[in-house]
Parts: sequence; structure tokens; C-alpha cells
Amino acid sequence: MNGRFFIENKDRQHWLIIRQCIFIWVLLTLVLAVVFGIVHITHEESTLAFMRDEGRQTLKIASQTVTEELSILHGDILYLRDQPVLHDWLQIKSPKIWKRLGDDLLAFVKYRELYDQIRFLDEKGQERVRISWNQGQPVIVPARELQDRSDLYFVERALALKKDEIYISSFDLSIERNTIEQPIKPVIRFGTPVFDRQGQKRGIILLNYRGQRLIDQLRITSRQSIGSLWLLNAQGYWLIGRHPEDEWGFMYPERTNKLFANDYGDAWTSMIEHPERQQFMVNGDLFTYGAISPSTLFGETGNSVVASDERWLLVTRVPAELLAEKSVVLARGLAFTALTLLLGVVSWFIAHYRVRRRQIEEDMRASEARFRGLVESAPDAIVITNREGCITLVNAQAAKWFGYTRNEMLGQQVDLLVPERFREHHEDYRQAYTVNPVVRPMGVGLDLYGRRKDGSEFPVEINLSPLKIDQELFVTSIIRDITERKQAERAQLEAHAKYQELVNNLPVGVYRQAPTADGSFLEVNPAIIAMFEAESAGQLQALPVRDLCRDQDCWQVFIDKIMQQGFVGNEEIQLVTLQGREFSAAVSAAMKKDSAGNFYFDGIIEDISERKKIERHIRQLNTALHDRAMVLESVNHELEAFSYSVSHDLRAPLRAIDGFSRILLDEYADRLDDTGRDRLKRVRAAAQHMAALIDDLLKLSRITRSELKREDIDLSALANEVIDELRKQEPDRAVKCTVEPGLIVWGDARLLRIVLDNLLGNAWKFTSKRPEARIEFGRQMQDDEPAYFVHDNGAGFDMAYAEKLFGAFQRLHDTSEFPGTGIGLATAQRIIHKHGGRIWAEGEVEQGATFYFTLEAREDL
Repeated sequence: MNGRFFIENKDRQHWLIIRQCIFIWVLLTLVLAVVFGIVHITHEESTLAFMRDEGRQTLKIASQTVTEELSILHGDILYLRDQPVLHDWLQIKSPKIWKRLGDDLLAFVKYRELYDQIRFLDEKGQERVRISWNQGQPVIVPARELQDRSDLYFVERALALKKDEIYISSFDLSIERNTIEQPIKPVIRFGTPVFDRQGQKRGIILLNYRGQRLIDQLRITSRQSIGSLWLLNAQGYWLIGRHPEDEWGFMYPERTNKLFANDYGDAWTSMIEHPERQQFMVNGDLFTYGAISPSTLFGETGNSVVASDERWLLVTRVPAELLAEKSVVLARGLAFTALTLLLGVVSWFIAHYRVRRRQIEEDMRASEARFRGLVESAPDAIVITNREGCITLVNAQAAKWFGYTRNEMLGQQVDLLVPERFREHHEDYRQAYTVNPVVRPMGVGLDLYGRRKDGSEFPVEINLSPLKIDQELFVTSIIRDITERKQAERAQLEAHAKYQELVNNLPVGVYRQAPTADGSFLEVNPAIIAMFEAESAGQLQALPVRDLCRDQDCWQVFIDKIMQQGFVGNEEIQLVTLQGREFSAAVSAAMKKDSAGNFYFDGIIEDISERKKIERHIRQLNTALHDRAMVLESVNHELEAFSYSVSHDLRAPLRAIDGFSRILLDEYADRLDDTGRDRLKRVRAAAQHMAALIDDLLKLSRITRSELKREDIDLSALANEVIDELRKQEPDRAVKCTVEPGLIVWGDARLLRIVLDNLLGNAWKFTSKRPEARIEFGRQMQDDEPAYFVHDNGAGFDMAYAEKLFGAFQRLHDTSEFPGTGIGLATAQRIIHKHGGRIWAEGEVEQGATFYFTLEAREDL
């Protein structure tokens, strides 16, 4: 009976335990379900709030991206509009200045990498300079390919702007020859008028911003956000949409129905009718949108902005499916976490007593292994000593640096590693540390050294840390070899000393200044102290910089330029010394930032007073030279007219003298004796010579007045033609003539034929007394430019008279020896000068002569 009772009682206890277990499990499950339900509801609300905040943040980032990206263009277009080389070209349309302008724009496009095209168009819409981005590189479009763009809407709008106004075109696709470029090039065009130094509008600067760059940045923002980010124009056309085939519908006739309103009509209606609601739910989707007005991109800059697009719309959408998915995924995660925690609690009670002791033992072994591994893998030397200073543990790095083995170091006093000159004080220092053991560096402010086994020393840095094991004190020394750091510090000090010496020896003033107009110099060199006639650097640094300017406002203008551009070079400012003397200065400065994020200016000041004085003197000389040139030009015109008139009026009397002399010889020769007939022949010869001189003089006058008709000319062919004619005139002469083939030049064919007639004709004439005459025509380089020459082995000339060669009627040989009028070389010189070249000769008596001439190249015109 009793046995049966105990059995039944034991079963009852088991049943009670089971009942209690079930009750507790049900109760905990109910509590868990309630808690889970509350958490789930709270999570849904927080998820929606998170999605709303995410949409607003995405929109804010996208809006900042658009504003920051496009605001850069404001400074760029004003910089290009005001650049001096453009205004120099507008003042003097020189090809060299045009080339320099193109090179500056090319470098700007290459540096910025923001623009597909940069153009300057004149007031009629004709392109004058165009830089285009072609196959990954900017290129200067040749002048022959520049086009009239006056029919384009954005050119027409930009040309109508007033001074300081900026025009922003629609965000659309680039079109060339009435066709959308492929691959497509999204583009926004920025334009502003250009006024010359007289205040006259001369055209516009037009920038084609590469819109794909902005689109790519917005797509990156979209990928990093939850949901989708789209960009629309004011009419609701997709600029960035769900699918590429939906975008740019207003540019393609077949896509005119690709509108945001057609896909999300309720959302579009809400955006139009309730613009103040920038976030709303439609059919379970969460929409967030914001408008960007192109006319306000540049903020309060003082420039009026005219924009073709009223606004652009940034829209984000989080679909209902994504919201639901976020909730389900997190709910499952929470359920899994809750069940895992519950099972973990149960498992902890089951395994707690069985595992605890074993775990403690394993943790101790693992801790010791980790400690040893950490010590051995440390990059610094580690030495652990006891209270008496005996070494109890070292790592491999300590043995390596000090040159001992572990066994040689263990059990030894730590003084073994200290240089002998420090050992006496080291004992006291070690004893003091054991009294107050704390974590701290050793020997702060002192130079510490370690001693190797071979007696050599090396600089070290030591950190001390106390360690108590079973109430016994140990000291851990972490030793770092700082040899390389010390060498680097010495090198840095030497470099700084050299730099300081260089700055102090510079002949120009070097300064550092705080970025405010009323700020003073922070640092100056001796040159700037002498420049401002200060007694010391402190005296100069005590004054605000603006007090050193003749016009105090000019320094604020200079500061503003640096803040806007980052660098200003050679800004001319009138400064005043501390003694009141004014001087002209060229100031350059760059904005920099220190490690704390504070801005400052580094710059140089150069006293250019003497240079300005020289420039004024040069301008005065140039003015005087220009006046003299005008007078000389007038006199030359009068002399040419007089020469032509006299030459023309003398021909008639000379023809009469020659004619009547010929009649006397023909009809009255029998009545004259030999002396009379000889004198009449001399009269005729003199008249004919005078007529030839007059003809040459008239030819020289016509060449001076004639206009150049430039074209590509084969000089080699012209030379061969001249030589062929000379051979026909004297077929009996045997002259070896050599002509270099393929000499092509840019010039007037008729005038250059006259030059070759004279030069080759002279060579033919002056080699007439040579049995083996040689004439050569060719080209060689002289001072990095091609020089053409005619060489012969004829009579030659004395170089002492070389300057007389090209004067009219100047001859170095008697007419009885070599006939001629002395006009040919003067004519050749006039023609070469008209071609922008020069002509000179080299020769030696009876050794031949060489005549050289150059012509202005086509690319220099």
C-alpha cells in the first residue's frame, strides 16, 4: 500500500511539473505573441516613417547634386566671358591671338571635363571659336568647319540677353544637322553675352554641359536609395525614367505619349493640384517630389538668369510591394530572433552546470595562447620584468633588435639593455615606478636609447604598463625602434631650414595671410619687410593688410577673387609703405587649408614700379614710332607717285631722241663722218639704256602697289621654266643647273616668278665667263625656318658691299663687263618683303655667290 502510494505521489509530482511546464509555456507564448504583435505594429509604422524619411533624404541629396553640379558652371561661364585673351582678340583680331584663345579654351575643356562644346559666336550667330569633345579628347574645330548658328533657338535667346544676364536652355538632346546625335548626348546649354572694352556687345559665350554626367550621378543616387528616383521636365516628360525607351519623349515623334501622367495619373494630379504636398501615398505607393528652378541655380549672384525650362521635377517612388516586403522580412527576422532567444535561454539552463567548468579551463588555455601569440606578433619589442628588474619574458622582436637570444636575456637585469651612461639613474627611476605603477610613457621629453649586444645604440620610445599576477607586480615595457622616425625628423628639419633659407633669400615678398580683408600678415620674409620699409616683421604684421593699400577697398576685391577662383595671379595693386611711399605691385595668392580645416592665403608681392615706368616709356616710344611710321608711309606714297609720274613723263622724250637719232643714221649717214655717226650711236644707246631704266622703275612701282594673290605654288616648276627660257636665249652655253624638286610655297605666282627671273637670270649672267658654269636652286633650314637659295660659281662679290646689292640702281660690276640696270635685286627684295620674308646674299670675289630668301608660312598668316 505504501509503495503504491509513493509511486502514485511521484507520478502526481511529474504530472504537476508537466502541467506547470505547459502552463508556463502557454503563458510565455501568449506574452511573446502580444509583445510580437506590438513590435510588428510598431515596426510597420516605423518602416513607413523610415521610408518617408528615406524618400526625403534621397530627394535632398539629388537636389543638392543638381545644384552643386550646375552651380560650377556659373563661375566657368563668367571666367570665360572675362578672360583677357578673348578681349584682346576682339580688340585686335590677330591669328596669333585667335590661336592663343583656342589653346586656352582647349586647356580649360580638358581640365574641366564638363563640357561637350565651348563656343564663341559673334553678334550675328556665326561661330568664331569652337572646342568640341571628340573621342574622349577636346579638339579645336578648324575655321573652315565653323558654322552659322543664328537659326538655333538657344543662340537666338542668348544673343538677346543684356549685359551680365545668363541663359540656361532646356535639358534636351544634342542635334547636329537636324538629327539627334547617336549615341545620344543629353545637354544643357549655358550662354552669356560678351561686351568688349568699349561696352559694345560682340557676341556670346556658349557652353554645352554634358548632361549625361548629371544623369549618371542621379542614377547612382537612385541605386543607393530604396525605390526609384526619376527626373521630369515641366511637362512631365521623362528625363530619367523607368526604361530608356520612355525617356526624352518630347524629342522623338513616336514617344510623345511617354509621359509620367500616363503611367501615374493620380500622382501627377496630386503634384499639380497640391504642390504644397511634397509627399503622399497613391494606391499603396509612396511618392516624394521636389521642383528645381533653373533660374535660381546660381543663388544671389547679381546675374539675371533666363531659363527655357520653368522647372525640373525630381520624383521618388517606393512601391507598395517593397513596403510590404520590408515588413514581412523584418517580421520573420524578429520571429526567428525571438525563437532563437527562447531556445537559447532553455539551452543555457540545460548546459550551464555541465559546460561551465570545462569552458573556464579552455578559456584560460586560450587566453594564455592568445597572450603569447599577441606578444610574439607585436611589431614592437616587449620586455616584461618583475619587481626586482629581472627579465621574465621577451618576444622575438626584442631578441632581434637587441641582438641577444631569449635564453641570454631571460633572468638578466633589464639594465643589460640600457646604455652604460644611463644605468646609474635608471635604477632610481625603476624604483620610483614600482612605488606608483601606472600606464605612462617613459622619460617624457628625453631622448632614450637602447643598447645592443655589440654595444651599439639606437633611439627608442618606451611605454610602461603595470601587470599584477597573483598579487605579484610585473612591468611590461613596450619598446619601439624610432631610428627611421628620427632620420625623417632630421631630414624634415633640414628641408624646412633650406626652404626657409630659400624664402628668406627670394627677391620678391612672400607672405601668409588670414582670409579676411582686415586680416594682417601671419608670416613674411625679409624682402617684403624691406619692400614696405618696415623696421621689423612684428611692425609689419601689426597692421591690417588693407591699410597698406592706396585704395583700401581693392584688397577686399582681391580677397573675393581668391575665394571664388582659388588662385589669383599677378593682380596689379597700388600699395603704400609704412613711410607713406606709393608703389605698384603684382600680387599673386592661392587659397589653402591647414590640417584643422582653416583657410589661409599664401602669396607673393613683387614691386613692379620700375617695370611700370619702363612700360610707360615703351608706350611713349611706340606712340612716337607710330607717328613717324605714318609720316614715313605718307612720304613713301608721295615718292612712289613722283617716281611713277617722272618715269612715265620721261618715256616720250626718250622715244623721240631714239627715233630721230635712228632717222639721222638711216637717212643722213652719208653726210656724217665716222665721229658723227659714232656719237649718234652713243646717243641712241644712252636713250635706250635710259628707257630700260625707266621700264624697270615703272615695274618696281607697280610691284610696290600690287595686291598679293596667294595660292600653293611649285617653286621648283617655276625655276625650271626660268632656266628653260635662259637656255633658249643662249643655246650655245653649257650650264649645269640643279633644281631641288617638290618645293611648294604659299604666295603670289606672278611676283615669285619675277624673283626667280632676277635671281636665276643674275646667276646665268655672272657665270657667263666660266667654262664650267654651275647654278643650283634648293632649300635649307635657317633659324628653324626654310630658306630658299640660288647658288652659282660665277664672278661673286665683295661682302663689304653686300648692303648695296638690294638698292635701286646699285651695281658692283661695270655694264661693259656684265650688262644690267641695277633694279632687279631691288625688285626681288620688294616682292620678298611683301610676302613677309627676308632676302640676303653671301659671296666671295671670283668664288661665286648665294642668294637666300624666306617666305611667311601659311599657318603664320
